[in-house]
Amino acid sequence: MASPNAESDAKAPRPSGAEGAAPAVRTCDVMVVGGGPGGAATAAFLAMAGVETVLVEKDRHPRFHIGESLLPHSMSILEELGVLDRVDKIGVFKGGAEFVNHDGTHDAVFKFSRALLPGPSHAYQVRRSEFDHLLFERAGECGAVTLEETEAKILSFEEDAAVVRTVSADGEETDWQTRFLVDASGRSTLTSKMLEQKRPDPRNTSAAIFGHFRGVPRHEGERGGNIRIHLTNPGWMWQIPLRDDVTSIGFVAPGEYLKNRTGTIEQVFNQHCARHSHINELVSSAERDGPLRATGNFSYRATDATGPRHIKVGDAYGFIDPVFSTGVHLALNSAREAAQTIRRCLKNANRRTSLLAAYDRRIRRRLAYVSWFIYKINDPSFREMMLNPQNILGVEQAVISLLAGDFRWDPRLRTRIALFKMFRYLTELREPRLKVVENPG
Repeated sequence: MASPNAESDAKAPRPSGAEGAAPAVRTCDVMVVGGGPGGAATAAFLAMAGVETVLVEKDRHPRFHIGESLLPHSMSILEELGVLDRVDKIGVFKGGAEFVNHDGTHDAVFKFSRALLPGPSHAYQVRRSEFDHLLFERAGECGAVTLEETEAKILSFEEDAAVVRTVSADGEETDWQTRFLVDASGRSTLTSKMLEQKRPDPRNTSAAIFGHFRGVPRHEGERGGNIRIHLTNPGWMWQIPLRDDVTSIGFVAPGEYLKNRTGTIEQVFNQHCARHSHINELVSSAERDGPLRATGNFSYRATDATGPRHIKVGDAYGFIDPVFSTGVHLALNSAREAAQTIRRCLKNANRRTSLLAAYDRRIRRRLAYVSWFIYKINDPSFREMMLNPQNILGVEQAVISLLAGDFRWDPRLRTRIALFKMFRYLTELREPRLKVVENPG
C-alpha cells in the first residue's frame, strides 16, 4: 500500500474542484475521522504498530469539550499510549466518586481503593481541551499523519476500500482510498447518518446545561478531587474540580422537562440551582468562566458498530448519560480494541467478517452493562441504595469497581452486580412510597 503522501492511480470519484481541477487522489491503510480521545487513541495505537494512518479533525485543538472526569481503568490505556505522565501534570487527582442527596444533607463516598477486584485506585479530572490536544499530538508523535481544520465526507464504501473526501481550511480537496475507515466522529455520527443507522434511545432522552465556574468551594484533602453527583429533582448535577480553581458544573434532566421550560439556558440553570439551597450556595458566590452551553438528545446508538470497510469508536457508535463518567473510558477501550481488530483484518482478510462481528458484540455488551445503571438514575429505590451503600456480600465494592470502569466479565464482579439489582428490586417492594422530593416547578 502506498504511503499517505503518495499519489494513486486507483479509481475514485473525481468531480471538479476549484476552477474545474479534480481533487488529488491518495491512499492510506487506515483513515480515522475525528480527533477526540477515541480517534486520537486509535490512530496512535495503529501508528505504533506500523500501520499507515491518517487522522482527520474538523476543528483545531485545543477546543472546549465536556466529559472531564476520567476513570481509573483508563489509566492502563493511557500508560500504553505513553501519555500517563503528561495526564498527571494536567489533571486533578481523583480518588473516588460521591453521591449527594437532593437537599445536600447526606452524601455517600465511594473510594476507588475499595474496589472489589485489584486495579488502579485513582484517576484524574482534566480539561478536555488539554487532554484531547495531548492525545492528538501523541498520535502524530507515533507516526500518524494528522490533519486539523479538515472536513471529511464519505463518498462510498467499495469492495476493497472506503473512499473519503477531505476538504482543508483553504478549500483544498483530496480523495482518499483507505483500506479501513475508523469513524470516531463522536456525536456527529458520520457513518451512522450516511447509512441511516442512528437510533435514539427511548429510555433516556436527557439533555444538559453546563459550564465552568471559578471559586466553587471544595473539600480539603483527597476528597477535594472527587467528582460529586448531586441527585436533584428533576435529574442530577455534576460537580467536577479542575485545575486553577475551575469547577465544571452541569445539570442533566429529561429532555421533555428542559424543552418545556421557558427562558434562556442561564435562567433555566439558575432556577434549578435556586431550588436546591446547597447547590445555590455553591454557584451563587462563584464566578462564571465562559458561557453556559446546552446540548440535547444525549442517548443514541447505531444499529451496527462495524461494516465491511469501517469500524465505529466511542460516541460514533453510541452515547449514554454521563452520570458514571463512562464516555472517555468507553472511547479509549473501543479505540484499543478497534486498532487490534483492524490490524488483524489487514493481516488476514479471510477473518475480517468474524473479527468485526466479535468487536461489535463486545461494544454492545459493554454499553448494555452500563446502561441499566443509567436508566435507573432517577429511580427512587436506586438512589436510596447509592446514598446508603451496604457492603453485603461485597455488593458495594462491586459497585465501586463499576464506578472505576471495571467492565470485565469476571464472575466475582458480575454476580455481585446482579445482587445489587436484586436488592434494588427488594427495596422497591419494601418501600413502595419511597420517592424523591416533588418537583416544585
